[in-house]
Amino acid sequence: MEFKKINTLSIKDMFLTQIEEMILSGELQPGDRLPAEREIADAMGISKTIVHEGIRELARMGFLDVISRQGVYVADYASTGNLDTLFAIIRYRGGMPDKKMISSLLDTRIYLECPAIELLAANHTADDIRKLERLQEHMRRAMDEDISAFAETLFIYRRTLVVLSGNCISPLIMNAFFDASISAWADYCEYIGRETTYESLVQTTKCIKEGNASDAVRLFKQQIEQYRKHLLR
Repeated sequence: MEFKKINTLSIKDMFLTQIEEMILSGELQPGDRLPAEREIADAMGISKTIVHEGIRELARMGFLDVISRQGVYVADYASTGNLDTLFAIIRYRGGMPDKKMISSLLDTRIYLECPAIELLAANHTADDIRKLERLQEHMRRAMDEDISAFAETLFIYRRTLVVLSGNCISPLIMNAFFDASISAWADYCEYIGRETTYESLVQTTKCIKEGNASDAVRLFKQQIEQYRKHLLR
């Protein structure tokens, strides 16, 4: 067994972090033009190659616009960014999404999970129902564990529901947000209540088994909106 040496952040990583922080703090605003690469390199005491590569990476993340023969500008990353941009924002905020971001994540859950509920209610197998019932039992047994462990059982049930619907992209999106949003899932379970959260899963499985998508969707949306009101108070 061979362990690799642990290295500190590379100069390029430090360059990326500094520019990200300048943009996210508002020191650099959308539309601001960056100095030439040579000027940035001289000011920061790094090579022009590092600056060039870093700018290309920041452009890929949606933080910068590179316009041929005109220069490099700060982009409106809210519209040009991607998942890497989102994770950079969360890192900048200390790993905890703010209320506006959590509210947007709730919207994302509605967009992903409601169609999955409808599909699964219309096209499920007996094995699908058994899988959901097993996950319900995992949640019941997690009642006395810490809230994060309990919230993770909820996440696994909801993700499995999406997987069973046949969508192969939505579960990957849910996984991508897991680390950033598990504290919100835990807060959700604490606010809604463990018993109520568990009973809602039992009812959801029952509705899906009976082909009753409308009641399952309504229950899900009610609890999401209940938590959103609590979150935005």
